[in-house]
Amino acid sequence: MKSRWKPILLAATLVLVTACGYHFAGSGSFPGGATRIFIPMLENRTSEIGVESRFTNNLIYEFIRNRKSALAKSRASADAILSGTIVSISVENISRSTISNAIERRVTAVLSLRLVSTTDGRTLWASGNLSERQAYTVASGSKAATDQNKSEAIAEVSRKLAESAYSLLTDNF
Repeated sequence: MKSRWKPILLAATLVLVTACGYHFAGSGSFPGGATRIFIPMLENRTSEIGVESRFTNNLIYEFIRNRKSALAKSRASADAILSGTIVSISVENISRSTISNAIERRVTAVLSLRLVSTTDGRTLWASGNLSERQAYTVASGSKAATDQNKSEAIAEVSRKLAESAYSLLTDNF
């Protein structure tokens, strides 16, 4: 009797999952029918030197991880360009041991992206300002360790923004 219900429950689960429109994040198509996307170096409008490489590389990695075939090797082989700007990176104290001694800080980054057709220059998609943040500890008496913690927090924010951007880019199209 128990084994008879297993196929019925499995079938019912499959019907429910597919009927409600469930799909994996990032599994949709790209806007405007784009199939090959080129990603140039992002513009850095922050005072953080070199973050444009990290943010661009994380965005490219998301394409490789999710749909490598969609990543164009050059502008000439692409039907759309995904360009963008690192609008800001800010740091704020979030906890203190004294009024003048921070023990934890938070880095917040804002990224803006745009997908443009290479055939007619039309904007196919724009992200608006995407924002992520990450806390890090202030190493007491060690500026180098604190700077390393900040760098790791920026790397994590960059990774989160790349994931969010890819998911938004492929959602509901």
